Amino acid sequence: MSDAVVTRLRVPAGARTWRVDAAVLALLAIVIRLPAYLADAHLTYDDGVFGASALLLRDGELPYRDIFSPQGPLFLPLVWLGDLVGLRTANAPRVLALAAGAVVTVATYATGRRITGRGGAILAAGLVTTSGSVLWTTAPVAADGPALALATSAVALAFGYRERPTTARAIAIGVVMGAALCVKVLVLPALIPVGVLLLSRRRSRDVALAVGAAALAGVAATAPWGFDRVWDQYIEYHRGSARISSHTGAARKLVTTLLERDPFVVAAGVLAAVTAGVRRHRPARREPAPPGGDATMRLAAWLLAAWAAAVAAVLILEPAFWRPQLAEIVPPLALLAALRPAPPAALAVAFVAVAPWFLAHVNPILWPDDYDAREAAAVDDLGALPDDSAVITDDPGLAWRAERRVPGDLVDSSIKRIEQGQITTGVIVDTARDDDVCAVLVWHDRYADLPGLGAELERSGYEEAARYGDERVLYTKGECPASSTR
Repeated sequence: MSDAVVTRLRVPAGARTWRVDAAVLALLAIVIRLPAYLADAHLTYDDGVFGASALLLRDGELPYRDIFSPQGPLFLPLVWLGDLVGLRTANAPRVLALAAGAVVTVATYATGRRITGRGGAILAAGLVTTSGSVLWTTAPVAADGPALALATSAVALAFGYRERPTTARAIAIGVVMGAALCVKVLVLPALIPVGVLLLSRRRSRDVALAVGAAALAGVAATAPWGFDRVWDQYIEYHRGSARISSHTGAARKLVTTLLERDPFVVAAGVLAAVTAGVRRHRPARREPAPPGGDATMRLAAWLLAAWAAAVAAVLILEPAFWRPQLAEIVPPLALLAALRPAPPAALAVAFVAVAPWFLAHVNPILWPDDYDAREAAAVDDLGALPDDSAVITDDPGLAWRAERRVPGDLVDSSIKRIEQGQITTGVIVDTARDDDVCAVLVWHDRYADLPGLGAELERSGYEEAARYGDERVLYTKGECPASSTR
């Protein structure tokens, strides 16, 4: 009887390091965001709006029909899923932000492994996960974070497709890119690298399937809520936005935000450019080529630069450019800086030098503060209202932290809705007459500046129950248990 021959199948060393690196980087991304995840206060306006939206989703209310939703049709379903995974605890909606932070980090690393060495890939992923701009959109609940995570994943898949083209990968690229656009359309510039890389293999069938998969993803994400509702709240609403700054002002905001929130990315990019210039004039020993060769690196450089430039152009042209949207430019810039990075010693010195500046601008999201005395008092007073009551407010985060619902049509109280006439004194007063609405909390100028709001509420049976300063007022219905006057 002959001895059996056993052949051991070994996992390639590259695959093992890929898995270890990805796991460590994902864990790092989550750990950095844990203080924000556990924060008792809402961290940003969007964090409050979408946290309050999650409470409505728990009650079975639907996006676009019951809940005003200015983001893409896939976003609130993802919030619902994150809330479910988080077991619907107080901070559970932020599970989506945690996942987005981990995914965009690993996707950046995956792209880096296709176009540069392992060290460069780790550097790019580290720059992305510690980016202040990315942190501000992947620690609180925000649409920019999951949209960026999906778009960056599509780019990573596209680089993998160029290396080893398969129909399954092409379809996956289409689904993921389509999903990204169904969260936030501002990630459209990622289509530049995705499209070029798909076309580079000249497999027309794969391209057609990818486009079809993206279209089907869009239809599947939109159809349940109604195409007309999604168009009105997602597209027309933003098209009607007033410009908040000139093109020059938007460009200035882009540069200053990048310098303040992303000094590590800027430092790595500047050092990489300087290093490239030195090497061009003083050739040193040839460095190892990336996995796909020097041609892959050159193509990657052009595509990443085009991606970053397109993001900058879109943000400058966007009428309402808000600072969190700058997160979209960070992955391409980080990958560009990591293609031929500066020596580790130079990077270490630069990072140590800019660390204090970084912490000064990003500390509020790394270690969020608790509510101040007035905010805490307002949350307590809202929490004293009946459990099944709703509250109208221009700071939905306070209602969320008090675990009180905001009427779905008013859960987003942004200034754009007031400018477009969607929220007026009459709208608020009419909604305040609903049986389940028990209080109106005026916290910002958005509602404080509405003409005659306080007088109209008092004529509708409300009374002033508490004050938290000159203009911050809580009105409650007479039959509701009033908060103690402050």
